[in-house]
Amino acid sequence: MPEARLAGGSVAISCKNCGQRWTEVETIDILDVPTPNLPRVIDHDDAPEREARRLGEMAREAERRYRDASARRQRSLRNWAAYAVFFLAPIITLGLFPEQVVRAAPVTIKAYEKLGFDINIYGLELRRIERQHAIVNGTRVLSVKGDIVNISGDMRKLPWLRFALEDDSGKELYTWTLDTAARPLRPGESTGFTTRVQAPPETSTHLKIRFAKASEIGVNGGS
Repeated sequence: MPEARLAGGSVAISCKNCGQRWTEVETIDILDVPTPNLPRVIDHDDAPEREARRLGEMAREAERRYRDASARRQRSLRNWAAYAVFFLAPIITLGLFPEQVVRAAPVTIKAYEKLGFDINIYGLELRRIERQHAIVNGTRVLSVKGDIVNISGDMRKLPWLRFALEDDSGKELYTWTLDTAARPLRPGESTGFTTRVQAPPETSTHLKIRFAKASEIGVNGGS
């Protein structure tokens, strides 16, 4: 087919042998088609690498925030612990070491008694108290005896004892003190005491015994 006949782009043709008809078009060589000017290197940002960097930065930021929050919590706990020690330490001391507190501040014993504490600052205990009445040469005599026991873990000196006879209303009718003159007691050791009073008050019904205060030593008589 002469190229001149295809100058228009296409031409209708029929076969002389079989009569088949078709349209013949101009053939274009693809090598002759001009191509656009493209850059030699195409710059691009790799998506997986960018995502990895983003996740890494997020992880580092989360770790930094966690460390900051943890440090704040630790500071808060230390502050609360300091406050607790400052405010609760005296209360704990009062509850766990009442005897030491009373020795240092004797006035606190009344507060302890109101709270139901039986404070024994001496480390000594009175046991097996007996009271007997007798008539001696026509005079009524009251005899009191008992034991003093060292219930502490240390050597203890024995203070004077104070005795008081009271009536039914609790009024003291007669008081006296006694020096047992016993040597200091070792832990768990005990010693006995005996005291007598002539012509005790007729209306006395109760006897109270305790360790004497310094101002009461040697003082005997009615109240």
